[in-house]
Amino acid sequence: MYARAIQSNSATVQLCAAEHDVNPYPQLDCYHSDLSQCNEMATKGPPATEEKFVPRNKKNVTPAEMKKMAPQQKARYRAYEDPSKDVLNLVMNTQQRLRQHATKEHQDLYMKTADPKADVALEKQEKLIGQLKAAEARNRIRIMRLRYQSMRAQEINHLIACQSTAQKSVRLELLLPPRLDTENPGDSLDKMERSRVEEILEDERGLTVIRT
Repeated sequence: MYARAIQSNSATVQLCAAEHDVNPYPQLDCYHSDLSQCNEMATKGPPATEEKFVPRNKKNVTPAEMKKMAPQQKARYRAYEDPSKDVLNLVMNTQQRLRQHATKEHQDLYMKTADPKADVALEKQEKLIGQLKAAEARNRIRIMRLRYQSMRAQEINHLIACQSTAQKSVRLELLLPPRLDTENPGDSLDKMERSRVEEILEDERGLTVIRT
C-alpha cells in the first residue's frame, strides 16, 4: 500500500515537472556533478606544486679564486651557496638544544600546575642554585681583586727599583706605596729606618747614597 502511494506521488511529481519544464530533483543533479568532479580529480591526480625558487650563484668559484676575493665578496658569494657540514652540524645542535629547552619549560610548567608540592620544591631548588651562583661570582670577583693588587704591587716595585737615585726611589715609595695598609695607615718605619730616610731626603747632593 505504501509502495503504491510512493509510486503515485513520484509519478504526479514527474508529470507536473514535465508540464512546467522543471527538474523535479535538483539535489540529484548537484550530487552527480560533484561526483563527476571527484572522478576527474582522481584521474588527473593532485595539482602540480610549483618548485620554490632558490637563488644560486651563476658560476662556481675555485678555492684559489676564493682566496683572492675580498671579505665582502666572499660573504656575498657564500650567502648563495649551501652551508658546509660544520655549519649544518652547528645548526642541528642549536635546534636540538632549543627543542630540549622548550620541552623542559613545558615540563616545568606542567609540574607547577599539576603538583603544588613539586612547585615548592622546584622553587627551593632554583633559590639554592641562585645562591650557589652568587657565591661563585663573589669568589671570582675576590680572585680578580687579589690578582689586580698583586700586579699593581709588582709594577710599583719595578718602578721604584728603576729610579736613578735612592732618593728618588724613597720619595716614590712614600708617595706611591705598593700596597695600601687599610688596617694600620700609620708609619711602618722604626727609629733607625726613619732617621736613614730623613738623612737621604735631606742630602740634596746625593753624597750619602752615591753609587759611583
